[in-house]
Amino acid sequence: MVGLSEFLAIHQSDASLLGCLLRRLAGKVSLGTSERAAGVGFFQSDDLLLRKRPLGGQPAIPEKLAEGVESEAALICSGAVGSTARSFNEQMTLPFRFKRWLFATAGQPDTLAPVRAALLKNLPDYLRRSVKGDSAVEALFFTFLSRLRDVGRLDDHDLDASTAARSLAAAVGETERAFEQMGQPLPGMAVVVSNGRVMAALRRGHPLSVGMVEGLISCPRHEIGPAANELDPQVKSHRMLRAAMVLSGAAAPIEGFRDVAEREVIAIPRTLTDIRSL
Repeated sequence: MVGLSEFLAIHQSDASLLGCLLRRLAGKVSLGTSERAAGVGFFQSDDLLLRKRPLGGQPAIPEKLAEGVESEAALICSGAVGSTARSFNEQMTLPFRFKRWLFATAGQPDTLAPVRAALLKNLPDYLRRSVKGDSAVEALFFTFLSRLRDVGRLDDHDLDASTAARSLAAAVGETERAFEQMGQPLPGMAVVVSNGRVMAALRRGHPLSVGMVEGLISCPRHEIGPAANELDPQVKSHRMLRAAMVLSGAAAPIEGFRDVAEREVIAIPRTLTDIRSL
């Protein structure tokens, strides 16, 4: 059986309210019902942290996977690459990381395997040496990093979202050309990248949606309702919350979300004020 993967990526303005935001999505978002493994990548100060665990066929529920995490940016994923793996392997569980970048793909990641060698061949030597696993998903991730290097922005913490989005699209385009040379179509996928400041995502044959939250009017976690005292600092922080989210997979309609069109490329800036389509 070919493994599946899904993701929920969140950039938001108040690290302490990530749990509140995930509680808002409870019961509306699932990253799979019988998954092998799942992971969470998140940022705290200057550190990029990963937390991965086996699921043993249990549902991948975002608010449980990220329980206790406080961060302005998080990437919550289900899925592991390598369809023959029988035991939990942290290195092969999504999301992947390199320096300050997080990466995940949704769909059937192992269907990318035929082009791994072609993608690796085109990487600069030092990036190729940094590839730790044997999956084509990781090769796709490093192809994105290589495109950033081509424009001199790989280590730029002030990188703009549009450049990240164009580099992501170029990496997927290179993957598609590798399949075309084999006489095969690009497998359906959605991909996302984040460095904790900007985020980019695109849809190629796998459902993807994007959403914005402008303030949490109600928060069961803190027992805040529409009639709460606006002078309460905790109420004020909830009202001021701004968040951008990217969710893969088919899902019931969620308030504030829209479907990303096929081949649409999304760029989400650090300000969270303007989600752009390239």
